[in-house]
Amino acid sequence: MWTGRVCHAPRNGRGMTRFLVVVALAAGLGGCGTVQFAAGRSVDTAALEGTLKAGVSTAAEVRHALGEPYGQGRALMPFQDSERAVWTYFHERGSVDATSGQMRDQRVYLFVFMKDDRFDGYMWFASELR
Repeated sequence: MWTGRVCHAPRNGRGMTRFLVVVALAAGLGGCGTVQFAAGRSVDTAALEGTLKAGVSTAAEVRHALGEPYGQGRALMPFQDSERAVWTYFHERGSVDATSGQMRDQRVYLFVFMKDDRFDGYMWFASELR
């Protein structure tokens, strides 16, 4: 769905492929200008250090502070004593120059670990705009 000049990408894999094809066609047929895009949504990371407490905050409190996760799964990290539920949050934004094809992009992945339906910590990765 287009919102102003920013296009928000769909959540599923097939929809994402379709979205990228549309962006590529728009960039190729447009001839000039910049196409901006965004996928996922940003998260209030201040809640990770301020509001949420490991072993205390419930799943409902995590959802209230961070919103619905982009995805869910399970993981066992080397620093954990047992498997954890993992909630995934994702945000990407960037632009493609339709003339040169150059892309500027920033991605943030946030993994929130849950143990027995309680917040147990987090890990995040980010790329920088180039």
